[in-house]
Amino acid sequence: MAVNVKKFVPRAIKQPVKKMLLRRQLRAAIKAIAHLPDGQIPSRELLSELMAGWSNEGYAANPEYLEAVAGALLKTTGPILECGSGLTTILLAILCGKRNIQVWSLEHFPEWRERVSEALNENGLSGVHVCAAPLKDYGDFAWYDPPLAQMPPEFSLVICDGPPGSTKGGRYGLLPIMGQRLPPGATILLDDAGRPGELELIKKWELEAGLKTELIKTEASEYAVMRRSS
Repeated sequence: MAVNVKKFVPRAIKQPVKKMLLRRQLRAAIKAIAHLPDGQIPSRELLSELMAGWSNEGYAANPEYLEAVAGALLKTTGPILECGSGLTTILLAILCGKRNIQVWSLEHFPEWRERVSEALNENGLSGVHVCAAPLKDYGDFAWYDPPLAQMPPEFSLVICDGPPGSTKGGRYGLLPIMGQRLPPGATILLDDAGRPGELELIKKWELEAGLKTELIKTEASEYAVMRRSS
């Protein structure tokens, strides 16, 4: 009679083993991406491996969006701002580290910031500033409280996947707080662009900041590529 051995393995043993295996998988995917020729976008298969190693089901970016992030950062030459850290932070660290491009990532959850920073350190990834940026009430909206005095005067690319949609004003605060640091030609990659809150946000940014928008639908989600023309 076949015996399901898994039933007899204590949870206290299974969890650390699973964590170790995921770390190995993440490390292998990071190394594979790091060894790609300069300018080459990782395949979706390789990005899926990175996702599996990161293991944040239901919240991690999908391969199509990660592919868009990689394509956008390979076209940029200036500093990158990330709103909300996570798997995209890992990908930015791998590819931007090879090109000596700074990444500033804003994160308001201390525990999540610790997890991302730990993954970066364990895999020898540098060049990313994962900033403790608590949410601040600015009156009509809430947004991150970024360390402006330490940050670059301009950003050429913004990866916008935060703060959470339940935040007052959603992600609107990016332009009021950081707009002066987004010069003409700057690009914003906005995730979850198909949600009602993001669609309304896009209209506001277009009206208030002269952004031009391209909405892109994938099987898993919808994102927007927004460019500042003036």
